[in-house]
Amino acid sequence: MASLNKLHKKQTKAKKGTSNSGYTVVLLSILLLGALVLFQAFRWQIIEREKFITLAAQQYNNNSKELPQRGKILAKDGTILAVDEPVWNVYASLSSDEMEREEFFSKKTEFVSEVATILGITREEINAKLTDDFRYVKIYEGISNEKKSALKSIDVFDIPNLGLYFEKDVRRTYPNNTLASHVLGFIGKNSEGEYVGQYGIEGYYFTDIEGQAGYFSGEKDSSGNVILNEEYNPLQARSGKTFRLTIEPSIQLKVEEALEKGVKETQSKSGTVIIMNPKTGAIIAMANYPNYNPNEYWLTQEPWIFKNLAVSDVYEYGSAHKPITVAIAIESGIPKDFKCNDSTGYLDLYEATGYADLKGRKIYTWNRKPNGIQGFAEMFASSNNPCIARTALEIDYQYYYNKLKEFGIGTSINIGLQEESTSYLKPFDLWTRLDIITSSYGQAISATPLQVISAISTIANDGKRMQPYIVDAMIDEEETHVTEPQVISQPISEDTADSVAQMMRAVVEDGGIFATEKERVKDYEISAKTGTAQVVKVGEVGYQEGATIATYIGFAPTSDPKMIMLVRLAESQAAEFSSYTAVPLWNDIFLDIVNDLEIPKRN
Repeated sequence: MASLNKLHKKQTKAKKGTSNSGYTVVLLSILLLGALVLFQAFRWQIIEREKFITLAAQQYNNNSKELPQRGKILAKDGTILAVDEPVWNVYASLSSDEMEREEFFSKKTEFVSEVATILGITREEINAKLTDDFRYVKIYEGISNEKKSALKSIDVFDIPNLGLYFEKDVRRTYPNNTLASHVLGFIGKNSEGEYVGQYGIEGYYFTDIEGQAGYFSGEKDSSGNVILNEEYNPLQARSGKTFRLTIEPSIQLKVEEALEKGVKETQSKSGTVIIMNPKTGAIIAMANYPNYNPNEYWLTQEPWIFKNLAVSDVYEYGSAHKPITVAIAIESGIPKDFKCNDSTGYLDLYEATGYADLKGRKIYTWNRKPNGIQGFAEMFASSNNPCIARTALEIDYQYYYNKLKEFGIGTSINIGLQEESTSYLKPFDLWTRLDIITSSYGQAISATPLQVISAISTIANDGKRMQPYIVDAMIDEEETHVTEPQVISQPISEDTADSVAQMMRAVVEDGGIFATEKERVKDYEISAKTGTAQVVKVGEVGYQEGATIATYIGFAPTSDPKMIMLVRLAESQAAEFSSYTAVPLWNDIFLDIVNDLEIPKRN
């Protein structure tokens, strides 16, 4: 009996121990759960307080962004050169519903075939995206309303429009394709996928063209309706500005067609043409070749083709500078009937400067033959370097240098195109007698084609240099800002300008260009000057062997110019001198547009 009592006591103790252990577990669990609740409360209310305030605000706040409408780019006559076009991005979309997915994949081949045909892409491109587990993938970007309708009409599945989803977007389009591409530039995307203007007008004025996005911030009720209260203050989207250019599209088209032909026929690396009204500074046409299609800019292989060489390429423009030297000489007091006797066909640089390091060095006429007695008109016609240099040496250095600046050499034009460069003019305190000699005929002095035409236009416009411009007007929602012609300098008098303009007629009429070219334009009064310059080496001193840049610049009619045109051909493989390359192209374009510009024939 005693042993049974002992056994009962042991069992009772065992039960009490088990019960105490259970209570401990429960108690620990409650304590742990409480700690977790306290920690979570601390995390929500202290650590992540701002996050949950934001989430709560989202339930009753309505924040949205409204994209603005971009401005257009128009030609002078209103022709649309750049505009936003509504487009659609195409997605393949399926839910997780098994019946829906079974229906789609059972007829996937037929679906892919029709979509590929409408979009003009391969079936493989689509199939690669439509994997067995796909939910939402982009198939194509930027389709038109017509193609969207065609896709929506696909009748493959029992469920209407199964598998397709469309998202509205806009695309910058250029309806005339390559026309004025270097003037326009394009709107593309940067590395972060943001739209950005690049090159030309699109690049320079992108902020104005893009406009200002609209924003709305306010409260909404449980149904999502806006609550109108004193805090409701939306910022409306502001459309971008429309830009009307000075470009005349009919002339621009003729220029581009002739330029392409001229570059190919002369086997040149590139070509540039600028036509300007010398009385106002308005750019009538500006073109380069090779060009590109801004609708498909990504297809352009060479990045340099995007550059507008008319404003970005700084080069030594050669003898086209001679009228500027003569104009400065006359303005400085050198008589108009100044004569130079070229009896040798060269100028000895040591004799002209006294610099010992120039012993034995000479500058020559283009054919190394003497030209005899030369007046200014004859210097233009024969493009005589030695006599032009002797003329420049008669001018005070400081006076000559200051006048170059007034002609715009070494100063930026600021025409409003993104890639514009400016010429380099050596500081005056570094100038020597050699600099005034070489610069007199356009060597060791550089400018962009736009700066060259701006400088020579001074002679065509009674000594006044107008500010070149290519934006005729900026139009926004409230007003139109029209560009007014502006005189930016007057380096020479009207009398000097008219005298030099008459002298420049000798280039066309007295042997400065070939007889065949003279015969083609004999019915018109034209003042012009050729220029053939060597190509400077990149990154080192000296010139490239056998490479030249040909320039021909002229205005008409001499007595009352309605246009001035510069033609530039770089590194022609067909001929070295501008008389063989740039002059024929200038004449081709001139005869094509002479009626457009209402240039009269000689009396």
